[in-house]
Amino acid sequence: MCVERPLCSDIRQYCLKAFRREPNVSFFRAAYLPAPIDDKIVSPPKDDNEEEPRRPTDTSDEVFTPATSQNHLLRASLFPEGIESFGEWPIMTSARAQRDLRKTRKEDAKKFKIIVKKIQELSRGHFSDDNHKKLTGMNIGVPIYEAKMSRDLRLVYQIHCTPQLGTNVLIRIFGVYTHAQLDGRFWDAMSRTLECQGVEYKKRCTARSRMTHRRGDNVVLPCEFPPRAPEQEVITSYSTHCAPDLLCKHDRGFSIGILADQDVAHVFSVSQREKEIIEHPHSCIVIGQSGTGKTTTILFKMLGIERSWEASGASMERPRQLFVTQSRVLAEKVEEYYEKLQQSLATAKCSPTELKEIAAKGAQRRRQRLVNADEEVFLRSDLPQRYGDLEDAHYPMFLTYEHLCRLLEREFDHMLLEADKRSCAVRDLQDALGLRQQENGSRREREAESILDYKGFLCTYWAHFPQDLIKGLDPDLVFSEFLGMYLCTPGVIQGSERALDSKGGYLDEGTYHSVTRHTVVTSSTQREAIYALFMLYRKKKKQLWQRDAADRTFELVKSLREGGLPGRPVDFLYVDEAQDNLLIDTLVMRALCPNPHGIFWAGDTAQTISAGSTFRFSELKASLHPFYSNLPSLSSSTHPPLDPMMFHLTANYRSHAGIVDCAASIVELITRFWPDSVDALPQEKGMAAGPKPTFFWNYTDPGNTHFFHEDSGSPIEFGAHQCILVRDEATKRRMRAEVGELGVILTISESKGLEFNDVLLFNPFEDSTAEHQQWRVVLNGIPGETAPVFDDTRHSGVCRELKFLYVAITRARMNLWIMDGSRKGEPMRRFWTNAGLVESHAPGTPIPQLAVSSGKEEWAEVAWSLFHKKQYSEAELAFSRARRQREQRVAHAYVLRDIAWASLAGSARWRGSGEACAWVDAAKAFLKSGQEAEDEDDKRSYYLHAAECFAKAGGNDRYAAEAFYLAQDYEKAARHYRAAGMFDEAVGVVKHHAESVDQTVSDNILSVSKLQFLRQNEVEKAHALFDSSDEALEYMAGYGLEMPRASLLEQLGRFTEAAESQLSEGNVLEAVRLFLMDDDSENADSASRAGRTILDALWPRLAFLSGYEHIRSAVSKDTHLRELLAVTEGINGLSIEDTLRDEMAMFQAIARLDFNNLLPLSRSFGRASNLPAQLVCLDYVFSLPLTLESKPPKEIAACFSEFLHYAGLLQRFACDSDPSNNVALQRLFGFALSDDEDRYLLRPTGIIASQCRQRDISVTQEDERGILISRWDLEKVVKTVLRDRLSTRVMAQNEMCHQLRSVRPCLLFATSGRCPRYDCPQYHIEDGSDRSMVYNTFVRIHILQIMIYHTLYVTGIPSRELFFQQRGWLRRLYEALYPSHYILGSVHLLSTAAIPELQRGLKIVALWVQDFLNTLYPTEPARSFLNNLMRATRLAMVFDHNTASKHLDRIPSMNAFRWAPRRFGIRRDVQMLWRGDAYVVHDLMRIMQNTHPDALDRGILFLNHVLSKRLPIDIDVLCDFMDHLCGSLIAAIRLRARGNLHAITLPKSWVARIAHADIRMLEVQRTRHSVEYKLHFAELLQQVYTGNDAAHLLFENVDLSAHGLNRTRNLYVARICRNLCLWGYNLRSLGLRQEIMWCLRSVGQAGELILSPTISAYLHANSWNDLAKTVRASTTRTSLDEMVQLWHTSVPQSDAGPAHVRRIPFHRNSDIVSIFVTADQLKIFGASFSVASGSESASPGSTLDARSAVQVWTHPEDGDDLALARSEDDLHQGEHTDDEAPEQISMDLSPPELEAATKIADAFKQYSARVQGKRDAMQERLRRIYAQFRAQAQRTTWPRTKSRMLFLGPLPHAYLGVECTKNHLTTVIAQERERLKVIDHLELEVAQSTLDRLAEFLEDASRLHAELSPAAVARGRCDETNIKRCIQQVDGLVGRVEAGMKETFTWRQDVDLAMRMAV
Repeated sequence: MCVERPLCSDIRQYCLKAFRREPNVSFFRAAYLPAPIDDKIVSPPKDDNEEEPRRPTDTSDEVFTPATSQNHLLRASLFPEGIESFGEWPIMTSARAQRDLRKTRKEDAKKFKIIVKKIQELSRGHFSDDNHKKLTGMNIGVPIYEAKMSRDLRLVYQIHCTPQLGTNVLIRIFGVYTHAQLDGRFWDAMSRTLECQGVEYKKRCTARSRMTHRRGDNVVLPCEFPPRAPEQEVITSYSTHCAPDLLCKHDRGFSIGILADQDVAHVFSVSQREKEIIEHPHSCIVIGQSGTGKTTTILFKMLGIERSWEASGASMERPRQLFVTQSRVLAEKVEEYYEKLQQSLATAKCSPTELKEIAAKGAQRRRQRLVNADEEVFLRSDLPQRYGDLEDAHYPMFLTYEHLCRLLEREFDHMLLEADKRSCAVRDLQDALGLRQQENGSRREREAESILDYKGFLCTYWAHFPQDLIKGLDPDLVFSEFLGMYLCTPGVIQGSERALDSKGGYLDEGTYHSVTRHTVVTSSTQREAIYALFMLYRKKKKQLWQRDAADRTFELVKSLREGGLPGRPVDFLYVDEAQDNLLIDTLVMRALCPNPHGIFWAGDTAQTISAGSTFRFSELKASLHPFYSNLPSLSSSTHPPLDPMMFHLTANYRSHAGIVDCAASIVELITRFWPDSVDALPQEKGMAAGPKPTFFWNYTDPGNTHFFHEDSGSPIEFGAHQCILVRDEATKRRMRAEVGELGVILTISESKGLEFNDVLLFNPFEDSTAEHQQWRVVLNGIPGETAPVFDDTRHSGVCRELKFLYVAITRARMNLWIMDGSRKGEPMRRFWTNAGLVESHAPGTPIPQLAVSSGKEEWAEVAWSLFHKKQYSEAELAFSRARRQREQRVAHAYVLRDIAWASLAGSARWRGSGEACAWVDAAKAFLKSGQEAEDEDDKRSYYLHAAECFAKAGGNDRYAAEAFYLAQDYEKAARHYRAAGMFDEAVGVVKHHAESVDQTVSDNILSVSKLQFLRQNEVEKAHALFDSSDEALEYMAGYGLEMPRASLLEQLGRFTEAAESQLSEGNVLEAVRLFLMDDDSENADSASRAGRTILDALWPRLAFLSGYEHIRSAVSKDTHLRELLAVTEGINGLSIEDTLRDEMAMFQAIARLDFNNLLPLSRSFGRASNLPAQLVCLDYVFSLPLTLESKPPKEIAACFSEFLHYAGLLQRFACDSDPSNNVALQRLFGFALSDDEDRYLLRPTGIIASQCRQRDISVTQEDERGILISRWDLEKVVKTVLRDRLSTRVMAQNEMCHQLRSVRPCLLFATSGRCPRYDCPQYHIEDGSDRSMVYNTFVRIHILQIMIYHTLYVTGIPSRELFFQQRGWLRRLYEALYPSHYILGSVHLLSTAAIPELQRGLKIVALWVQDFLNTLYPTEPARSFLNNLMRATRLAMVFDHNTASKHLDRIPSMNAFRWAPRRFGIRRDVQMLWRGDAYVVHDLMRIMQNTHPDALDRGILFLNHVLSKRLPIDIDVLCDFMDHLCGSLIAAIRLRARGNLHAITLPKSWVARIAHADIRMLEVQRTRHSVEYKLHFAELLQQVYTGNDAAHLLFENVDLSAHGLNRTRNLYVARICRNLCLWGYNLRSLGLRQEIMWCLRSVGQAGELILSPTISAYLHANSWNDLAKTVRASTTRTSLDEMVQLWHTSVPQSDAGPAHVRRIPFHRNSDIVSIFVTADQLKIFGASFSVASGSESASPGSTLDARSAVQVWTHPEDGDDLALARSEDDLHQGEHTDDEAPEQISMDLSPPELEAATKIADAFKQYSARVQGKRDAMQERLRRIYAQFRAQAQRTTWPRTKSRMLFLGPLPHAYLGVECTKNHLTTVIAQERERLKVIDHLELEVAQSTLDRLAEFLEDASRLHAELSPAAVARGRCDETNIKRCIQQVDGLVGRVEAGMKETFTWRQDVDLAMRMAV
């Protein structure tokens, strides 16, 4: 009820008058006259001199006040007292007026008194001409007046009426203005706006009561009117001046607040509905949309109850009132406003002194702090850290739900602390033994973690879910199904009450599928996918140590059910914005407040845009019904239980009707289509009229130029109270990039809770997740519109989009602009337009001015608001606009911190360099803010944030400690100083700030510092704690403190022991120094020991680094390495071994990067068989790129020879069968056998240790001593490292060699002495060079390169890469062996003296050729197939003749096609390989093998097919083939005619080639097609000579038709001409010679080309004699070849022979072999050169075939020469002989070959299984142990068979068990010793006891291990009783160690087996 304000200063008269009025009479009658009740009744406040009535005694035990009394107290307490100096007119002031008054009081006290005096005059009704002058025009709306106070000062006010006050009219003051500030047009508009409230309102505002005369003044009293009916209230027009301000009654508290400079608030008028809510005596639920006053009702209700308690005196306990919300900003604002209201009432009775104190305190309290309120709340000194420590003085409290949960969690943690301490020792022992799984984070870590929200779910989880599971699912939907908000329905997996009752806090899959509820997830397939996603989500949460809201609630509910509420409950609980909570959170909040009348719920379900939210207050009310029905206090009461009443607030005080109606339409749509998603509410009403939202549509401007740029093109700037809202963060970033920093840009989610005058909603539909067809469902709201039928599943996404849209719209107070030109926005625009709710703005119409400029103060105000809403980036922009640089830097610090937090998404425990930098940047920004801050609280906060950021960055504990110290958090400073290793500082903090550090923390830091002093070798600080030096040494040895032990030993003069201690800790330099100090006669080799120690440290640091830069980096960064190298120079002068001295020189040269000196050292190491050192030298020599471009071939060959040796060493070590026991490899890589025979210790700095870390290698132990790995893993890594290095080096060298120009001679330069190319890529052989040596050098280079690359076979090089390399290098080798011109040499010049590696290399070449042929297929490109095949076949026949002759028929090229290609769709170029039905590859193989009688005929057919079909072929390969065929044909014809080679004239190289072949096969060769040999020569010569039609002829991969090859073509023309002329010269057929003459002349007439003399002699010869002379002189230019004539000794020589021809006599054909094939060549080629014994005596005709076309004829000039006679008929008759039919090649293997292949396959399978299979450690260990026992058993004589069975049966298994246990204990003790060095101070004593107990176990294990060893048992004669006893002891020991373990040791089964077998 309402009580009128006092009208005069006589309070007694006022009270008597008030008592007689209604409804006061009924009030006091009900309050004081009824029969006595138990309620505590408190009278209204009395005057100070009145006696207070006695209070009745209350014997009730109830904690909370009964409802009836509360209602009375509430209503009585809300009425403030009047002010004696004011009159009858109530004064209401706007916020602007209050600010003006405070500002004036501060700046001008005299002016302030004038203003107050003027207000007093108005309150008394002194409406004089100066006080009551109309500011508005005549007859314009509701009058507004001005009161003149001075010449330039005016007070603007109006006569206003409101139905909420007892009096009907009052004076409303707008503010204080100067004369210049008064704008008549504005106030006229204001007057018209006020007139819109109706005729009755205007009538009451203009009516005046009677005038009275008091003290001679004319006084106007306020009129009294009957109350206005609620329905008479109308919406007012919206005013920018008064609408945002709440009008406060001008009472005593207000005036005193001004005088005390207090920014107090006052109880203002509320609506009747709000008043009902405030006065409601029971629990209630208030639903209202944004701006309807929900929070106000909570605030006034709390204030009333608090005032009631104050009025009651000390007889009542203070009511515990708790306000809870999700927003810390809201909680702070409500708390601040509550304090202002409370203070406005409290200051009314204060004295002047008290007012000054209040003013001082108020100034401090009003100071805004630029900090994150949610974080600062946990640092509040006025609140305890645990819920149980809360006292009555702390209430009323205003907390976030997060803070409330934190208080409860800490309370429950405190309750469990003692139990944790009791089990601490057992847990630590189990942890040390590895017997207990570690928990996922401590409670302390859990406190520091934030609750996982939807944003974190999207970033960390959704993006990493399997695509097949999330396909077709919306993340919002999935998150809703995980957590959800339904309480009464059991369908949510983790967020339902039913889930809380389960053991794990979530539904099992069967239960989830079985529940039925209203949900969009109706498909069983979707539910299966969602549940599978939930299990993945739960698993990853556990891995990342994260919790969501449901997890926290589950833990709290579980703790509350088990232990009850840990403290006193609250009496009244107020939950604001309840829709932002999980419904299951109500279980926690109901547990806090058992008062059924004391819970107040408020919220708006239309704003539930958070993912997973399906909150409805109807569900909340249903969930509360069982709570109120089952309360014990109500079950015995006469009052029936009452469900909470639900109130609806519909009056919107924030926005005008234009915006409110638009938002209401969205709620209407949601209610219509999704009635279960929001609560049904009456339509919201705006309290003022206003413009409709504007919808900008159908704009296609991509840059939004019209909206965000001025006409000049410059971007506009939005004002401080304007905001652009976008759908999501991506759009926000994109818009920032497009339009820049034009103003505040927020996402819709970020804007929740903020208000702006103007809001531009940018692309809300275009960026929505719903599609256009889904949006069209809203067209159902337009009558007669065609719209899709609503489908709950299909259109579910629109509901959430509408809620987003609702939140966005309700952010606006004045103007709302919606800009969206997409199709998806069209349905909503049409819906709004049809309803008349928006103004559509189409393109072409003038665009209104959107941007409004703002001053710096406005920007600052908005910046503060944005900052407190955690929109730090926007706040930074706003502070920048406000020119607040310090505040801008603070906001930037928070932005940097948010960036650092964002870097954690998806990797919660990862510490990356980028993330660390982000944290450090944020920390530095906070440090600077702390330095700039003036307030001490701000300094502490910023320093604290800096410290936390440093801590999160990792590795910055020192800076974190310093920042914590500056923040005065001394305990954390001490902790971080300790974590940073700054123990002196930690001790200093503990000692100097003992009162601020917990005593336990202090004691433990001092305790752990003692251990640290020892570890830091500060022996003086720790030595005083021991009684003697021996005790100290024993203590240090027991706990692994070797460094302080070494220091003490040095002090005692025990240098060798000290050195060994230093070595055990890896301190090499100290150990060397101590070794050298030991001059004891017993240690004469101390210098050598020091040298070996230095080298042991240098090997893993410098051996096998990757190259030049790595060495430089290692030397520059590793100070210890530089010190080691410096020490080596000093040791060199001592007496040490030469080997040690050389190795030191090697490392010194490596460190100096002096690789030139390493090559001589490598040779020295090679002579000393120091292979590791030699390999290191060569490795560094060849780590640099080889620069051989300018080197001659001889130096290149020498370099390649050294490289081959280097690669061979790598290959040798990589192929070692037992690398772990190879001493050289141990030295090279620095590993050694550990105490465990199956594990090896690696140096931590070596390359092997580095590879173990990079690869998936099971590391059993890793510490500062090194890495412990198994033997088989070590072997794998060693081989991998060697093979990788081999591969890297060889591949680099191979690539270099491919680009090397010096390994290929230039043909043109060699033949003519000059080269036309400017930058010839080939080597020019100078005149005077030893051509034979040059030839051999080129061949050697290629042989070496092939041998080098062949070392890669051990690396498993890919077969395709190997094929390419083989093809390339075999081609290069072929070109080197068979140069293009005879002047460059030929194969008969090969010499093992010139090529020492030749024999070994040719074996590899033979292997390469074999591999290459086995991988060569006709499907290869046509340009390369024949060339590769012919080259490889030629090499195979020359260097591996016997093998090639047998196996060429099995290569794939021979058997790729069994039938002619016309039967299949084979490529055309492949079809060209057929000659009819004959496969020409078979022809090629026949001529190459030369073992078949028709080989030469098949060669002719092959040649003619290639030439006639123009198959792509290299001209060198072709000419070489023709030379081989021509020489073979000539020899075969002569052998068949004469049986010998008498009188043939050929180049020496041709004869040598014939000699290399089997001459016996030439004797039987048929030559029926010899007449066809020259068939296509004329055409070939034309092509080569002119270059026309020569595209198929290739030279160095370029066809001969290319320009610029004239000189090259001339060389090949000469070569072909010589071939043809030698054919005619040796056959001596006149017809043949005439044909040759004609052929050559026809070529010469082809064109007028510039000819070389050699070609001219062939093409322009006048007679055959000219040609004969030319061909005989063709080899005169070089000594490498010559023309020779074989002359049989039986034929007399009539002359010396032709000119330029050397005649060589022979007697037998075998003589030719001995003449032309040297012994050296026999070693090289290894072919069979024997000739049949009877061939020499055969008559000329005896070897002739009857079908042969060769006949003997006599010519007068030539004597007994042979001639070739063949008719054309004979030619055609020979084309279809039987031997030309398609032949079938047999691929069947012989039995020996099949057996060998089977053995190879089986061996390879075993090897693959051993290499690729993962070895079992236990099986390997048992195999080794059993081998030891078996070996001992063979050496032992057994007294009984049973003893041997025990020895070989159970004993090895028991021995395995005790050995594994011993090794495990040794490892654990070593780990515990290392752990002891960095142990947490709370665990020091426990760790010590753990080590003692572990030592006892190890002693027992060592004893049993010694007793059960094979040798010990054999010595004891295998006593059966003793063996059984030991086995039982092993079983007991393993059992004791396993105690408390959930899983047994892996060797437990072996121990059990031993027990069964023995006992």
